[in-house]
This record gives sequence, structure tokens and C-alpha cells, in this order.
Amino acid sequence: MKNYIITGLIAVLVSLGVVLGGGAVKENNLGALSSPDVLSYLRVHNWFEQGGGVSTITPVAATYTLTSSDLRDNNVVTFVASTTMPALTLNLPATTTFPLGTKAGAYRSWTIENPFLAAATTTTIVAGTGVDLQEPDGQNVVIGINNYAWLTCFREASSDIVCRVNETIPAD
Repeated sequence: MKNYIITGLIAVLVSLGVVLGGGAVKENNLGALSSPDVLSYLRVHNWFEQGGGVSTITPVAATYTLTSSDLRDNNVVTFVASTTMPALTLNLPATTTFPLGTKAGAYRSWTIENPFLAAATTTTIVAGTGVDLQEPDGQNVVIGINNYAWLTCFREASSDIVCRVNETIPAD
């Protein structure tokens, strides 16, 4: 009877990924997580894709305020291109509705495209309440036509949000 118990115990330990001999622990690649929280290092053995989705907005006025769902469910914000659209002011949500984790240090990035075709159609990003916009030296928060801006945001300990706006221009 003792031999059956010992054999069963060894089988359980081996199936849990423990290798006898030297006490080394073998990785157990089960392929599923029990929750969305990963409380240790995450090893990705193939390509990795974060988030996704494109929010395509049709502005009806010269000012548009991004909603929480525009940002929460998408990584890219773009607009229906138009040759008659005036310059657009794009307001970010306030910190109270900003789709970013509530813990200090929560971090997320978005891409904002200005697809408009008229020469005067710039898109100016404006901070919502409690949001601090930062830009690399010599740049601004205005996105020119056919350009993109990378919006990278994090939550401060005070619950305010800091966002870096970094515009890029076509290189080809």
C-alpha cells in the first residue's frame, strides 16, 4: 500500500512540473491563465499583439471630445477624411473618465491619425481636466495633415495623468 502512495505522490509532483534531482523546478506550459492578472513574468513564445481596434470618428464640428470608449476599445483613433473639414480640436477625456488603470504607474499608448486632405486641416490635441500634456522639445501638440501622433499616457500617484504627444511626419 505504501508503494502505491509513494508512486502516486511522485506522479503528482512530476505532473506539476517538479523534477526530482537537484530540486530544480521545471516550467509548466499549460497555456491558460485563470484570470486576466499575471502576477509574475510572462513569457511569450511567439509574436505578441497588444489590444487592437481603430476608432473612426466623423466629426460634425470643429471640436471633438474623445470618449472613454473611443480610447478604451481601440489603440488607433482616426477620422473620416474630408477636403472641407476645418482645423480640428481634439479634447482628451478628464482623468475621471480616462480609460487608464487607477493605480499609479498605469501606462497605455494610442496612435492618433490626421487623415484630412485640406492644407489647413490640422488636429490639435487638448488636455482634459487633470491631464498634463508633454511634448518632445521643439514639437507641439498639433498634428499636420497625413501625420500621426503617438499619445503615451501614465497615471501619477495623485491620480492625474501625464500624456506625451509625439508627432511623426512621412519619411518616404
